[in-house]
Formats: sequence, structure tokens, C-alpha cells
Amino acid sequence: MTNNHSNIKRKQAKHLSDIQRGRLEEMAKEGKLSQTKMALELGVDQSTVSRELRRGKVRQMAYDRSYYECYSAEAGSRV
Repeated sequence: MTNNHSNIKRKQAKHLSDIQRGRLEEMAKEGKLSQTKMALELGVDQSTVSRELRRGKVRQMAYDRSYYECYSAEAGSRV
């Protein structure tokens, strides 16, 4: 049985917009801000930033043929 008369508000999950994903990509490339500060700047929860960074992680090859991982807004929006 559910209680429909609860006064507790639940947080609604929000999707990141393309603009927010682009800004997140810029901040991740700069590497100066923590996930918490990125979340504050984007107006979302830190867990949202953490999941988005994990979801949009891509493997790139550098000029010296070594690999590195970075966040791609395009990859994050496809999933």
C-alpha cells in the first residue's frame, strides 16, 4: 500500500542538455575543477556529473601512439 499523502518531496532526475554536456567537456579537459565544483557550476548533483563522465569516457590515441581516456560530450549523449 502506498501513502499518497506524504509531504516528502523526491528529487526529479534531470537529463543534461547539449549545452551542459559541452560545458562539462570543457571543464573536464581543463582539469582544474573537482566533480563537485563542476556540478555546482552546471546546477546538477555531483552524482550526475560522475555518471556522465563515466558514460562519456572515450579512448583516444596520442601522437606517440599511447592511449589516454577523456570525456566526449557526443559520446555521453549517445548512450
